Amino acid sequence: MGQELFNYDNTNLEEVIQYSEKILNRKFSDILKEYDEADYKTYEDYQNQEANEYEKKEIKPSSKGQYGNYIERYYFGYQPNSNAAADFEEIGVELKVTPFKVNKNGTISAKERLVLTIINYFEENLDDFYQSHLWKKCSKMLFLFYNGLIPEQTLYDYMIEKVFLFEWFEEDMNVILDDYARITQKIKEGRAHELSESDGNYLSTCTKGAGKGKDWKKQPFSDVMAKQRAWELKSSYMTYLINHKIFASHEQESVLATAKGTKKTFTQIIEEKILKYKGWKAEDLYDAFDVPVRSKSKNSLLIRKMIGLTGDLENTQEFQKANMNLRVIRVNKDDLPKEDSPFKVYDFIELAQNDNWEESHVFQEICDKRYMFVVFKEEAPGEYVLNQVKFWGFPERLLDEAQRVWNETRTIISDGVQLTQSDKGVSTNFPQSQANPFLFTKIHASNSYYEIEKDVFVGKGKLSDTNSLPDGRRITKHSFWMPKKFLQEILRGEWD
Repeated sequence: MGQELFNYDNTNLEEVIQYSEKILNRKFSDILKEYDEADYKTYEDYQNQEANEYEKKEIKPSSKGQYGNYIERYYFGYQPNSNAAADFEEIGVELKVTPFKVNKNGTISAKERLVLTIINYFEENLDDFYQSHLWKKCSKMLFLFYNGLIPEQTLYDYMIEKVFLFEWFEEDMNVILDDYARITQKIKEGRAHELSESDGNYLSTCTKGAGKGKDWKKQPFSDVMAKQRAWELKSSYMTYLINHKIFASHEQESVLATAKGTKKTFTQIIEEKILKYKGWKAEDLYDAFDVPVRSKSKNSLLIRKMIGLTGDLENTQEFQKANMNLRVIRVNKDDLPKEDSPFKVYDFIELAQNDNWEESHVFQEICDKRYMFVVFKEEAPGEYVLNQVKFWGFPERLLDEAQRVWNETRTIISDGVQLTQSDKGVSTNFPQSQANPFLFTKIHASNSYYEIEKDVFVGKGKLSDTNSLPDGRRITKHSFWMPKKFLQEILRGEWD
């Protein structure tokens, strides 16, 4: 029986897919064994039936990040490269080996963003997506998915579990094109150094390279050096793809479906539908859309009805793909919000123990999201009218400060939160918004409750209002907040 490894025609799409499917559920150790026993060590040698000598590089079981490169080399028979053309150039297909993970609650999500190709600031077509290097290389992609987060698993245990030929979905292209235009506009304005992952809804950019100051590049319209960046499909987009296209879960409601036949993006549709009522009083809108004024979710219910959805906006296809969060804010006549804006409650112990920034609560729940702000402005005391819709994401230049606040908070928790009792109640040594003007932490409960010494509590709250610290004490639940002065700057466009 002849050699089966590399036995495929890379000029035939169907054969490439069929060959790819033969790797399903095979441990990497089995692939390596077959490679070691094979006469031909590359695709080219197999086609020419020429056995050449090759030095096999040492493979460490812990080198999990090289799995994709190893699959290219030891299963498909070619060396990983940074060529401008697609991996299977004759059929225009790029190979992407990418991980998913199974979460604690049993749901599946992308383990990371999908990096597409490095951006050449000078040579990229900044005006036409379909003439770009990105499109020429990645218009078709063959995805090989594997579980990249199994405890006690080494590289040798990894297995490809799904093969999927990705061709960009028509329903997403208006958003993709809008993302591309927004990002390339920054480059054309000489602002490549200000690019951020938050620039795009589905398509964005990420830093790429060795880091430590080694990856700064020249840009065409400014003398300021810019970080080397690559095009990416955001992890939220990949998570949606995995759940609804790869592992075929149920289809979610769509904003675009509420405006069939349009070429507008979902953000444009949302903005138009909501601002149709610009200047309306909040109370009149609640009445017009039959929203119970006393409901805690009255604002999200109002927005979803204004758009024409039956379910929550944040559960739509578009919001899931973009990892977008809805915020309804009331501001005074000077555009200053009435209050700070909170995020989800965090677990003190988990926050202190997790030292991976990109897997941290702050990065995933705050910095990695896009935001939709719906603003009601005060016209008279206690009277608010619909005023503005704004889409925004944390810019790159704020990430270092967000990471600093995260580390500062972790240190305080690990060292032992200091509780100070006074006539006004109990306070902690977490810095307030005067010290941390972009992101700070404070209590997230209606009533406070602090264990000032073992089994001795102070406050009007109850045990369910608290979480445990690493030292065993229980204190009022906390979350991170965006200060209202920072929100005012965001709404005014100072952080676009």
